[in-house]
Formats: sequence, structure tokens, C-alpha cells
Amino acid sequence: MKQYNRIMLGEHGMYLDDCREHNYIGANLLKDVDMNDTPFNEEEVWRQQMIFKYLELHPDKSVQTARTCVGFLWTVCFGLKVGDVVLASNGNGGYQVGEITGDYYFQPGEELPHRRSVRWKDVVISRKAMSQRLQNSTGSIGTCCNITKYAEELDSLIHGTVPPAVTQQGQPIQVEQYRERSLHKLLANYLQKRNILSKTIFHETSNRADQAQKWVHPDMVGVAFNEFQESATRSLLKAAETKEYLDLFSYELKRSIDSDHQLKEYFFQALSNSNWANYGYLVAFQISEDVMEEMERLNRAFGIGVIKLSPYPDDTIVLFPARKKELDYYTIDKLCRINPDFKGFVTKTAKVITAQTDVLEEVMGGLQRYCDKGFASDDEILSYCSECHIPC
Repeated sequence: MKQYNRIMLGEHGMYLDDCREHNYIGANLLKDVDMNDTPFNEEEVWRQQMIFKYLELHPDKSVQTARTCVGFLWTVCFGLKVGDVVLASNGNGGYQVGEITGDYYFQPGEELPHRRSVRWKDVVISRKAMSQRLQNSTGSIGTCCNITKYAEELDSLIHGTVPPAVTQQGQPIQVEQYRERSLHKLLANYLQKRNILSKTIFHETSNRADQAQKWVHPDMVGVAFNEFQESATRSLLKAAETKEYLDLFSYELKRSIDSDHQLKEYFFQALSNSNWANYGYLVAFQISEDVMEEMERLNRAFGIGVIKLSPYPDDTIVLFPARKKELDYYTIDKLCRINPDFKGFVTKTAKVITAQTDVLEEVMGGLQRYCDKGFASDDEILSYCSECHIPC
């Protein structure tokens, strides 16, 4: 089956002209490593070896960042097959279309040394001509993203046969927008797969006198417990170093981040709402490529992480990991007084910390039941997104 992928050839497509002139696409991760030197017949083994090399060269990066980067590299070098179609952003709201014509080759000393031969078509697809769902998918941050589910629409766009979506009266069809809070269940599902229990904090349940306070409440909170095999180790850790037994997370959710102004407003809202937690994250379903550079600067300066949310956990990306900080118990106390959801979450989390071994499973079950639930299958995700009008 022919695959379709959106790729980035440098920031804002800065290398696209050279790629078109010399008929290739490429990547610059692990620039000095010839991928021909590492057997790629077993994808997982290859990925582990590349993750190790990436972390050797970038010891300041997280394992999650390494996995994401290596995943992109695999797709460009070996995942794409001859005959697959790529859409390369030109940095001006359009996508140049190309077809893969050759296997991986290494071009040392070049800006994009990991290459595939491509035959570029005389076609540029305007982002505005795409459906809203396809726009959302192509707007994913990263070197490469799979958009094969939109193959029919893409084929029509490539061949210029897409009719405008209109009603019988000739008016453009208005796509019903999803609510921001509809994203909570998607985030809870993603976090659950990573052993983080999460809970929505309903701002409307806060004490009336405190509801008007700006940027106080997180949208969601989460907790992850460090896992140890032996109960004796867990008991010692809880008694001696409670702060090492768990991590608390704060999440600020937004539908989209489209401009520098929005980014700064949402970022500092997340910063304010998360000053009590070990880790603070800004989460958005749609993120413009234009804000990436400023987002990275803010992450370095203030330590708030950024997550690009997808309906599917494996497609959700931690763009920038959060920096860990100490818990602020004064703010935790304030939030417990203000909001019953937050107080309930903290109370049940504390019970897990203090529970004896013989009742730990039961107490943990109580916390799990209190927290938000995920999905049992991809079919459930599709049904939920359809019901809530979330593009998937």
C-alpha cells in the first residue's frame, strides 16, 4: 500500500530548493553516522542502537527525545518505500509533492546527509485547499508524519480534482468545532499508557471567592509512582525519601497554538498553573510550525514542557520535556482549599504513599478509579473523536 508522509526539509523548509534541484529528501539527525554501517533488517534493534548513539552525542537530551528523533530518522531512511509520496513544506503555506524513487544513501559533509532519491512533481498543494482534518495532521511538529489515512483527499489534491465542500444552498460547509475539554480524555489515555494517573480539575467546582483568580488552576493533574520490585525497597524509599517515590504533574490544555502571541499567553498560563508541581506541561492538539523556535527558547528559559497531542498515544509527541523542580506545598495547600477535585486527588495520592503493603493494591485501585479513564481500543478512540468532532 502506498504511503503518504509530510516531511520537513530543515526549519521552514529551508533546504527544499536544494532537494528539488538535486532530486532528494534528507535528514540531518546523527549527521556523521553512516546508516549503512548498522544492519536495519530488525527495526527495534536498529532503533535501540541509534538511541544509544544519539544519547552519547547529546547527553543533555532525554530518552523520550532520543526515541522521537530516531523514529523520524528510521522513517526517512528505511520506513519510506519506493513509490511512496512525500509532501515537503515550503515554509509559505504550501507543500511540494514528490515520489520516492530510491533506497537510502549517505552523503557525508552535506546539511542533509541521510538521503532518499525523489522525483519531484510539478505540484504544490496549498494548505488552505486541505480539509480541516488534513490541515491538523500536516501541522504536526516533527521531521516526518504519516498522513496516509487521507490518501483519497491527497490524490484528489495532487490531480486537482477536489471540489469545494458546500451545502445544497451553495454555502461552504462549517465544520463543528470540538471543545477544549474534550481533549482531556485523549490526554488521560496517553498518560495512562505511560503509567501516569491523571485527573481533570473542574474549575467551576472551586470556591466562589476563588473562581475569579487568574491562572491558578491546572486543567489536569497527574502522578507517577516509581516502581521497585521489592516491597522492602518501596518501604525504605517512602520512609526516607518520599519525594523520590512519586512525581506530580500539571497540564494546561489548549486546542491550538497558532501565533507567537498565543504561545506566550498559553505558556505563561501553564507556568503559573504548574508552579506547585514537579513537572509542568503545555499541551495542544494543533501547533503551528512558526512558533517552534520561540517555544524552544521558552522551554529552555522556564522549564515548562510542551506536548503535541494526538488521538492516538503512539502519535502524541513530547516536543520539549519539562524540567523537574521541587514541590511547592504552600500552593498545593491553597489549591486543596480552593478546589475539591484537587483535594481529592492529593488525598488519594497521599493514601498510596502511606499505605501498608497488605492494602497497597486496594488503595492504589481507589486512586485509579478516581482518576480519568482512557480507551480500551482504537475503535473507542474513533467513536469518541467522531462524537466530539475531533479530527482524527
